[in-house]
Amino acid sequence: MRGFILHTQLVKEEDLVVTILTRTKILKLYRFYGARHSIVNEGYCIDFELENTNVNIDRLRNVMHIGFPFLMDIDKMIVWQNFISLLYEHLRDVEEVDAFYFDLLNDMVADFKRDAKRVVIEHYVRLLEFEGRLHTEFECFLCEKPIIEEVKLAQGFLPACKECIPAKGFDMQKIDILFNQKKTIMLNNDEVDKIYNILNLGM
Repeated sequence: MRGFILHTQLVKEEDLVVTILTRTKILKLYRFYGARHSIVNEGYCIDFELENTNVNIDRLRNVMHIGFPFLMDIDKMIVWQNFISLLYEHLRDVEEVDAFYFDLLNDMVADFKRDAKRVVIEHYVRLLEFEGRLHTEFECFLCEKPIIEEVKLAQGFLPACKECIPAKGFDMQKIDILFNQKKTIMLNNDEVDKIYNILNLGM
C-alpha cells in the first residue's frame, strides 16, 4: 500500500501514531520505534503494510520511503511540509476520501521542479474547485457586491472588495487567470508571497 504521511504524534517513549493519506482512506497506524526502521516524517511518501491487531489501532509495518527529487532542498521541503500540515488539519476528521487528494499530492511532487510556492498555490486552487469552494464570480463574500478592478483575498481565497478589507489587493485579471486557468504566470514574486501567506492562514 502507498500513502503520504500527513502527521506523526509521539507516544510513550519514541513510538508514533502515524496518519497516512492513501488513495481512498486516511489511516491512523501505530509505529513501534526500532533502529532498523525507516525514517517516518511528515510529508514523506511511503510504501507500507498494515498489521491488524486486537486493539483499537493497527500497526504500521515494512515501511519503505519513496524519495522525492526535492528531498534535499530545504526551502522546497519547508513549503511542502507546510502544505501537508494544512491538508492534515483540513482532513483530520475524515476517514474515507476521494482519490483526488492522493492524486493532487502526486501531481504536486512531479511539479515541484518549479517554484514551490507557485505550485502550492495553483494546486490549492484545484482543491478549492474540487470541493466547490472556489469563488470565480468575484462578488465580495462580506457585502455581496460585485468586485471591480481590485480584489482582496481572505482565508480560503474568498474574494472581497476594497471597502470591506482595507489591505492592498490584487489586479482582478491576474486572480481571474489564477482561478480559471490554475496559473500564477501573471503574478510577480511579491504577489505570490502574499497569496502564499493567505493560504497558510488555513484551508
